[in-house]
Amino acid sequence: MARTKATLGVGARLADHLSVSVLALVYPPALIEGILRECGVEGKRLRTLPMLTMSYYCIGLSLYPEWE
Repeated sequence: MARTKATLGVGARLADHLSVSVLALVYPPALIEGILRECGVEGKRLRTLPMLTMSYYCIGLSLYPEWE
């Protein structure tokens, strides 16, 4: 059992972490990977942020266009 209470980092909100999980439920990774493969934009090299992660990031940004 943990001895200290789990906390989020400074400035982080629980909703920010949950929203990625909700996106993954609505748009399963297999669906996103299939679309990327169909469009011919599969990653050709290993990167720090994989294309799947960046896809979810772009979807998330489109939900809040006023934050640009």
